[in-house]
Amino acid sequence: MNPADKKPRPTLLTWLCIGSAISGLFWIIMLVALIIFSLKGQVPAGLFPGLAVEYLQAGYLFMFALIVLALLGLAGVFMMWQLKMTGFYLYTSTKALIYFFPVIFIDTNHLTFPGLILTSALIIVYGIIFTGIVNG
Repeated sequence: MNPADKKPRPTLLTWLCIGSAISGLFWIIMLVALIIFSLKGQVPAGLFPGLAVEYLQAGYLFMFALIVLALLGLAGVFMMWQLKMTGFYLYTSTKALIYFFPVIFIDTNHLTFPGLILTSALIIVYGIIFTGIVNG
């Protein structure tokens, strides 16, 4: 592809990618810190949201799987930053897995309506942007 033919990244996509990257990094850091505190035997109750502590109770394998999924989601964000449609597919699949993954290992009370709305809204907005890029 000729560099002159390359489309500029939409401003909204830039801001969404930055926000998603920061959020994903924060989530990964929080999960790793939770594991470290747990290994030391002292998880500060007020430092982590109750949901994350419940994730810890599901086991280290579960936590590791969440970290891997979050890293894959970050890879998808970086690919979308580069305007690659594959990044959108990777991001969408990992976000859906992250949303439904706790149901398999913990229980259905982890299907929160705000989580569903936020996950769906981000996927829809990214989808609209990438549909415009591909078709526009």
